[in-house]
Amino acid sequence: MQMTKLAALIVMVLIVLPSCSQKLAITPTVAEIESVGLTALHGQDAASVQQLLKWAEHGNSVAKRELGLVYATVPQKQAEAVYWLEQGAQAGDSEAEFAFAEVLYKGRLSLKADRQRAWYWYELSANKGHAKASFMLARMAKYGEGVPKNPSLSVEWLQKASDQGNAQAMFLLSNAYASGEGVRTDQIKSREWLERAAEADYPVAIQALAMELDQGGQHHGDDALRSRHLIKEASDERLLRWNKYQ
Repeated sequence: MQMTKLAALIVMVLIVLPSCSQKLAITPTVAEIESVGLTALHGQDAASVQQLLKWAEHGNSVAKRELGLVYATVPQKQAEAVYWLEQGAQAGDSEAEFAFAEVLYKGRLSLKADRQRAWYWYELSANKGHAKASFMLARMAKYGEGVPKNPSLSVEWLQKASDQGNAQAMFLLSNAYASGEGVRTDQIKSREWLERAAEADYPVAIQALAMELDQGGQHHGDDALRSRHLIKEASDERLLRWNKYQ
């Protein structure tokens, strides 16, 4: 009797293991899903859309996000776009959280703007390291969008976005330290963040640093040559890369 049960158990294992191995083998990577998403988005390729749908229906959070982004470009699919972006966000995908927050903040895909809900999803995304989400929270706190106006909270999120690598946040954090808005005035930190924003190729910061160098100042010498180089660099960056900061 025991041998019969053991034999049955062995048979069950032999049946289950191949199916598990096959399932693991066909599990797509994030890069693979995003590649299919790009094909679906730019080529409106039906097979790619169906593949995303298949993955999304099986619970893949990245596929849900990519499918939502694809449907967002199709006027007749706006409801589906909202559904899948929200599903991806609820599944914990930080890019989906950010994308869904953007929809709510701007009132897209036939939804009315809802800044309070947008804050919720931006914050979830920001706390997972999404620099643009942190920057949006800084903006919302500064202007009182979705939350009470709070300059100190705005600076906190500017700091977080800067630490996460957002060059525009670095520049605005520099301005905050220079003016003392939401934080104690600190000209040394202001200059440090201005330098970092310029090093990150943010055109406005490059130009502002060039102007400081040209005029001279308490914490640095007059470096006219560097100023001229920075002004030229700022002009080039505006022409080549400005759109990435909008």
